[in-house]
Amino acid sequence: MKRAYLFIISAVAVFVSCSTYEPLSIDVLIPAKHSLQPEIKSVVLIDNSLLFRGEKIHEIILPSESYEVDTIWKDDFAQIALDGLKYELEQRSFFDSVYVHPDPLKRSGLVKGHITWEIIDAICKKYNAEAVVSVDDYLYHTKIEVKKVHDGNLFALMDASAAVLLRTYNSLNRTVEYKEIHRDTISWDAYGGSMAYIAAQLPPLKSALADLANYMGEKAADDIAPYWQEQKRGFYNSGNIQFMQATEYVRSENWGEAIKVWKYVFDHAKTKVKSRAAYNLALASEILGDYESANYWINEGLGSLSGSSGGQVNVEKKRLKLYSVYMTQRLKVLDELKIQVGDGE
Repeated sequence: MKRAYLFIISAVAVFVSCSTYEPLSIDVLIPAKHSLQPEIKSVVLIDNSLLFRGEKIHEIILPSESYEVDTIWKDDFAQIALDGLKYELEQRSFFDSVYVHPDPLKRSGLVKGHITWEIIDAICKKYNAEAVVSVDDYLYHTKIEVKKVHDGNLFALMDASAAVLLRTYNSLNRTVEYKEIHRDTISWDAYGGSMAYIAAQLPPLKSALADLANYMGEKAADDIAPYWQEQKRGFYNSGNIQFMQATEYVRSENWGEAIKVWKYVFDHAKTKVKSRAAYNLALASEILGDYESANYWINEGLGSLSGSSGGQVNVEKKRLKLYSVYMTQRLKVLDELKIQVGDGE
């Protein structure tokens, strides 16, 4: 289900302090890397890869020797990545349905590449879906390096790295929406007095690759589904009695009443308090999704400080300018977000 709201407050995560400027956290909706047409409501995830085989896949470097292991494979790497992708897409509730096709399309041969449109159409028809996301290729590598450290003990670092090629096929218009190569590495370390102790702290090679595949699958959801990102904001909680009153409204998530109070302060207060009221009004406008008003109040706040100087004034000017830069960047992605989430549920 595609969401229409562009941000939420994280339980109004307000941290009460004696400071004039009180921080809070909000969750902001970040657009997906690629915008699919809104008619795509359901997707099918497919393993279209060949089993990975290579040389010097697992590299082990010990204090006294080094060697490679080429006999340990993670043949369900692609399927685990797809399971991770399915889980993350379902968590985001962006598509109506996400399916994982249970059987790899190919497991032998030498041909890599696109799935035919006849197969795409048949799969979409089977699942009543409009698009297919496929793992078309992948490779991986692990490296374990053990060194003696100054106290005579051993320190080990294990890296698991991979690259995964993904394609998304739009069955509605028979176009490949995008092709992405994802590369990533996850690491573990261990410290101890013996090689046996070190080995017990590190995951087995297959387990490490499974963790990596799942992690990369979850991250790949950013390609096609917007996601919530926690960002820090803040507001001025003091300046006069009205600020204290508005702060209570904020803590009870009553932004409408807080706006009324700050607007009154802006209309009747002097320079310093006026700029703080404008900043708070910009924040409230962002919270309510009114970015034009947010920009307006940022400019009003800067204007009210134009003839003032001093250490605290400079701090408040900088805060307003940084907010203006952020708001400019945010406005650039709004059209993209509207394409992705639509105007309603």
